[in-house]
Order: sequence, then C-alpha cells, then structure tokens
Amino acid sequence: MEHAENHQLSADQTQKRLFIALRFSEEEQEALARSRDAVLKRLRSGRPTPTTNIHLTMAFLGMLDGAGEQRAAEALRSAARECGPVSLSLGDLGAFEHRRGGIVWRGVSQQEGLLALQQTLVRELAARELPVDEKPFVPHVTLVRSARPAKGLVANATPDLQLICDEVSRGLPSLQTRHTEVALMWSHHPEGGQLTYTPILTAPLRGSEHRA
Repeated sequence: MEHAENHQLSADQTQKRLFIALRFSEEEQEALARSRDAVLKRLRSGRPTPTTNIHLTMAFLGMLDGAGEQRAAEALRSAARECGPVSLSLGDLGAFEHRRGGIVWRGVSQQEGLLALQQTLVRELAARELPVDEKPFVPHVTLVRSARPAKGLVANATPDLQLICDEVSRGLPSLQTRHTEVALMWSHHPEGGQLTYTPILTAPLRGSEHRA
C-alpha cells in the first residue's frame, strides 16, 4: 500500500532536496557498511556514508517546492504501478576519481528489473517537467566521499583509488537484495544535525501483479 512514512507531502512552497531511491534492510545496510569500512582502513581521509543513509539512487531531483514534490510523487506512483520488484546482486567496489577526493561505491553485477524501473521513472518525471539527469545511469551504492588513499609501502607512493577498490573487492562476498518498493527521499539536516535521508513516500512495485 502506498504510504507516507514520517512526513506528509508538502502543499506549500518550502523547498526540499529530493531524490528517488531503492532502500536496503538494516541487515543489508550493515553488510554494505562492512565493505565501506574495509576501504576506509586503506584511506588517508574520507567521508563515509552513515550506515542508515546507504541506498541506491534511481533519480536525483534537486530542490523542489511543494508543487514539484507533488509531481514527483505522481511520477513515482505511476512508475511503481507499471514496474515489478527489483532483484540485485551487488559486486565489486569502484571509484569515481576526483582531484579533491574520489567517491567509492559498490556496483551492481547483476540486476532484474532495475533498468526498466529507472527508465520508467525518467519517462514519468520528464512528462511532468521535472529535472532528469541526462548522463547515462550507472547503478551504484555510494559508500565514501572525498576519499584519499593512504601512502603506500613505497616511499612517497600513493596507491590509485581504483587499485584499492580492486584489492578490497577480492575479499567481498556478493550481496543479493530484493526490493518491492521505491521511495521518494528527502535529504536534510534535522535541527541542524547529521545529514539524514528521510522517506517521504514509498510506493509498492506492483507491475507483475498488473500483468498477471
């Protein structure tokens, strides 16, 4: 059943930073956190994703007012009615290299239903004139931001971030997950505290039921 979790959809013009995501169970978040922590041991510095914030982004919407939030909710519901549950196998670690510090993520090695859901979401968002990222969709779970490798064993040598990810990946078990709902998420700092991702609305993925 579609439901708002902790917050009602906005009816005013207050802007919120929003995105659409697949969420993980507490057990799955803990497993992903272990892969995050294995990388952190090899870094000089980095900002780890808090365990309770770990998710897979399907579409980033940015700052939206109440009317935009309502349209995003409509797009989410429409896509969820059309698409069935998503099954994932999370595999190796990877890195997006940046001069000011890279992003370490865990990738999707196998998927069922993920791309269909993402493409349907993009279509429904665009139909409602909401912002859509034109870059190709690269499914991943962000684990560390501003990552800088620690010095290597050789004097003055700093290992490549991707090399660290490759080495850590060799010891990682694969992680199988199944997702039966998709969520509209709010990125905020409650009372000025830690960055928190709060689900505003979750919608069940019922596409397979409709086709039955």
